Amino acid sequence: MKQIIDWSDIEYFSPGEFPAGVLEKIEPGFIYALEFFRVQLGCIVNPSPLVGGWIREGGSETSRHYIGNGRKSDAGDVFCDCDPFHALIVAIRCGFTGIGLYFDTKYDGKPHWMLHLDKRPTSNGNPVIWVRDKSGKYTTISPRPNMDVVNFLKGAM
Repeated sequence: MKQIIDWSDIEYFSPGEFPAGVLEKIEPGFIYALEFFRVQLGCIVNPSPLVGGWIREGGSETSRHYIGNGRKSDAGDVFCDCDPFHALIVAIRCGFTGIGLYFDTKYDGKPHWMLHLDKRPTSNGNPVIWVRDKSGKYTTISPRPNMDVVNFLKGAM
């Protein structure tokens, strides 16, 4: 895994798209995974303009955005210009292990769904997937007792 980001390897993102000061606190491998996701997705992916969409120094220490004690963030929030469920399937196929679909968010001042992606460790390789609806209610999609749906989605494309 690369220890620094070589921006000449990154075609679809530039440092100026990210909030000031966050890139030094994100695992470089996450940015490469985000680039791979963008290539596979085939549509525009806009990084969240909010610092908290990438790093957090307060709040829950179990958040993948949390930095501290030498730990860098391995999470980010993005706004994609495509169908949210297409983005979800591609995120699963790209190996993200924490995936959240948020339907109560805004981008550029307008309502727009958001995708949370992270690379949390998992014991079985299956992703944790959740949805937050327009009222702010969370629903866990995975893990569920039967992982057939996630396994199907992994091979659906």
